[in-house]
Amino acid sequence: MSGTAQDSSNIEILYAGNTAGNIYSTTAFTAGDNSNINGYVNAAAAVTLGAFCTITGNVTAGAAFTSGESCTVKGSVSAKGAFTSGANSIIGGNVTVGTVFTSGANSIVGGNVYAAGTITLGAGSHIIGSIHSDSNMITYGEGATVGSVK
Repeated sequence: MSGTAQDSSNIEILYAGNTAGNIYSTTAFTAGDNSNINGYVNAAAAVTLGAFCTITGNVTAGAAFTSGESCTVKGSVSAKGAFTSGANSIIGGNVTVGTVFTSGANSIVGGNVYAAGTITLGAGSHIIGSIHSDSNMITYGEGATVGSVK
């Protein structure tokens, strides 16, 4: 199914290949593979993005944030739960998570990463800004780099 979803006060699922504007969900939000969101995503629960999704704004998740391979979020991501990005994913802004942060191989975060729990960087991951873990547990995959550790 392909097409354009209308902006709504409560979108829970954006099917693969569809495009939408700003998204607000009173529960969880899931975007299928190759979905495009021209705006922000705010969900009361988890946000899950399929492979090759693009979001032009910020993402706020009331629980975990998970992205598939090669997703791009041009803004920042805030999640009360865990953060997991797929390989080759890009986050343009900052990432703030309430538990653990895990980046996929060769992923990029253009801003800073703050995690209440552990931080695990996949092989070849790049954090342009600083990283901070309340637990002081940071694991670097082979070739992972960060701007600084706070």
